[in-house]
Amino acid sequence: MRAKLLAVLLLLGPVLASAEVLKIKVDAPIHPVTSEYVVKSLERADRDGADLVILTLDTPGGLDTSMREIIESIVNAKTPVAAFVGPAGSRAASAGFLIALACDVFAMAPGTSTGSAHPVGVSLTGQAMDKTMEEKVTHDAAAYVRSIAEKRGRNVTMAEDAVRKSLSYTETEALDGGLIDLVAASEEEIASRLDGRTIK
Repeated sequence: MRAKLLAVLLLLGPVLASAEVLKIKVDAPIHPVTSEYVVKSLERADRDGADLVILTLDTPGGLDTSMREIIESIVNAKTPVAAFVGPAGSRAASAGFLIALACDVFAMAPGTSTGSAHPVGVSLTGQAMDKTMEEKVTHDAAAYVRSIAEKRGRNVTMAEDAVRKSLSYTETEALDGGLIDLVAASEEEIASRLDGRTIK
């Protein structure tokens, strides 16, 4: 796994030596205010020529529309983005899982978890969805997570199981399964381990 990570990192650019790192944190549900904060932060990183953004996550999930706005901003950013589920005891569940999955680097601290991304069966009106609509939403979410996992070279089966089966993973399970890139104790450790390497 370490060799695979090194191979991935060596494909990336720009180089992180003497890096300018922008750190942002989301420790609340994903909603329009969260989306605006992350999107504007990524725009600032691109504008200021930052070498890396570290997005620290501790979230139970949130709104699909806000999640997709954040993911669109991440995948179109010029600045590489590293997701960090931390510190110990944190989680990136549901929408938080998909956001982390979409980042260039996905790291977790020891004692954290991620996944549990099955769509919640509530319609736009607040009423429970019927079975047909719930199946449509689940299929759409599954296709979306497959697309993200494939783009980032992550374990597609584990990613899809987090949606269809609501599975959640520890940092060890995620690393061993090829769902994440590394386990690190802090943002500083992530920056240090990526220092001097390039990010796709």
